[in-house]
Amino acid sequence: MRRGVKFHWGLVAAMLTTGAPAFAAAPLVADLSTKEIAITTGFSGTELLLFGALDRAGDVVVVVRGPARREIVRRKQRIGGVWVNSESMSFADVPAYYRVASTRPLSEIARPVAFASRKIGAERLAFRRAADSGGDDEPAYRAALLRNKRREHLYSNGEGAVSTIGERLFRTTVFFPANVPTGSYTVEVYLFRDRKAVMTQRTPLTVHKIGLEADIFNFAHQQSALYGIIAIVIALMAGWLAGVMFRKT
Repeated sequence: MRRGVKFHWGLVAAMLTTGAPAFAAAPLVADLSTKEIAITTGFSGTELLLFGALDRAGDVVVVVRGPARREIVRRKQRIGGVWVNSESMSFADVPAYYRVASTRPLSEIARPVAFASRKIGAERLAFRRAADSGGDDEPAYRAALLRNKRREHLYSNGEGAVSTIGERLFRTTVFFPANVPTGSYTVEVYLFRDRKAVMTQRTPLTVHKIGLEADIFNFAHQQSALYGIIAIVIALMAGWLAGVMFRKT
């Protein structure tokens, strides 16, 4: 990983010193250490390096968005000394993963309206209650959804996590936990100057399963009925085997 980082920094530095046409044409150039994250059976999380260069000083804001999904938030209620799920609310178009990183706190980079229009910041995301979802007190359920995502390390805020060298080179790392959802992601890099957005660069990122993990996942989704039958049979066999072993002891 360190060799790759040194190589990427050397490439960006060369662009700055040689005045490459590709760099001169844009005030912002950014790239990823990889555009694909492969999840195997032993996957325990990984870090992705984002690096780049500016034509002159400015603030950089990085936003990583996961695929939009439907999420259900359930409210627990204590009945007879046992906590059970009671009311619930569903939300549509919720990013499965969301991270913001920036060179400085967002409040010092631009006015809130600049971030609201670009949905930068978890509190500014446009996910909404699903049309077929009931329940009241939507703000409370929305706040609970954000808390759950942060607790699962799927939503995070890294203000100040984008480091710079000489006001022109920048870099940051993005952590993907072991429970990161698969799908198509978008990495957005914004350049701000004088409290205004100057340029935006978007790069696709893919998170997918490979190997035995992928085979089991695909089988469970493509042959769900058969997968359910096999799971029940395995559970019954495991219970029978455990019973035999306990009788012998």
